Amino acid sequence: MKLITHLDPSQLRLGYLGCLSLVGGRQLDTRQGLVDRLCRFLFATIEDRDARWKRFLDRADPDELDRITSPVDEKLAALQDIFRLQSPQTRSYPLQALWLAQRTLSSHLGVLAMKNAEHILEMGRSFELLTTGYALSEKGVFLQNFLLYTLPGVLDGEPEANPFDVRARPALQLFLLYALLSVDVLTPHLVHEFAREPAGDLPNAPKLIWQAAACLLEILEGQSDITNAEAIRDCRTYAERVHARGAAKNQAQPRYHHLFELQLLDRVETDIAGRRAVPSRANQACRIADEVLKPLREDPYNQADLLDQHFFRWSSAIYERPGRRCTDDRQRLLYFARGFHFLQREIGFTPGRTIALAGCLLAWEDDWIIEIDEMFDLLRRMAAGPWRPYLEYSGGSRLDQEFLIKIKPGLIPALEQAISETAG
Repeated sequence: MKLITHLDPSQLRLGYLGCLSLVGGRQLDTRQGLVDRLCRFLFATIEDRDARWKRFLDRADPDELDRITSPVDEKLAALQDIFRLQSPQTRSYPLQALWLAQRTLSSHLGVLAMKNAEHILEMGRSFELLTTGYALSEKGVFLQNFLLYTLPGVLDGEPEANPFDVRARPALQLFLLYALLSVDVLTPHLVHEFAREPAGDLPNAPKLIWQAAACLLEILEGQSDITNAEAIRDCRTYAERVHARGAAKNQAQPRYHHLFELQLLDRVETDIAGRRAVPSRANQACRIADEVLKPLREDPYNQADLLDQHFFRWSSAIYERPGRRCTDDRQRLLYFARGFHFLQREIGFTPGRTIALAGCLLAWEDDWIIEIDEMFDLLRRMAAGPWRPYLEYSGGSRLDQEFLIKIKPGLIPALEQAISETAG
């Protein structure tokens, strides 16, 4: 069972996880080195003489761009006046502001201040995209390669390649939902509280986050034994912390916005006691998620197994996609091989669990439902099957919770030909 015990308002946007993955790598890194690369990427200056300038402004909401851009530094202006220095005559914006101001985004909130860049590293570790040695995890590597494939030109800061548009491709949004549910057992309870409260909740004065934490704690204590005492202690500490208004606000703001980006909540402008307010409210997807995620609420200690067995079926229901069960082993293996493309190592073997996740995501985009445990069962059977010549397993693979594998060239075209011959 896993729970995110700390979030920060600077971690509002899921898109920063993608940005972090783009500047990271599989090798061990240093905290400061990774922070520096993230800042160079996000705060790169785009001037009005840049060839991309017009394309950026054509896509930007000018009011939002002015709002999220840092105001003039009065101290700097005073020094320039004292020393009679002229301000730069060119217009410019940081790259992240130009991306965040694009009209295609449903929200323009959450621009990161440079002083808070290190908080994105902590967010990456909370979502298990970054290891303790500041290297990308296998999930982080998948996110990096998937973004590079989906958004060509993103590392060059192209206007069309916006890493903050997490809805740009269904598999990207679904990966982020999986990443969240796999590390945070509170999320299903938070969804449940929103589904029960038609008025929603205010991120700046939240009530539902404490109710969700209290509900989770009650269930954990009801199923407790000596083996999960630490999990109960962490949850109790968290529930006590979010009972305080200041802590509740800091935790609710990023959590509510994450659910909004995943299309599980709506933000609706309204009037409360004569003042403008924008509460987060449940939508149809949230209400469906409340129903299908019930097993996660009732059995939090079985979090990982439940996701392995049901996540993609649940997701088809939540997002109302016409998913079909895939029963053809060749089709399943084809998606596994396509997932391998995003994770293969230049040397050695690749852990199979994240390859299975990648393959299931690609299948889901094509309206096929394959669960992660089905992929594992497939690869166990394929160890002695007709496609074995294309599969090379590491000698240490036990084929239970993890295995190491290498896929030889030629498998994808061979499978595509076999499937097409059968269909024909």
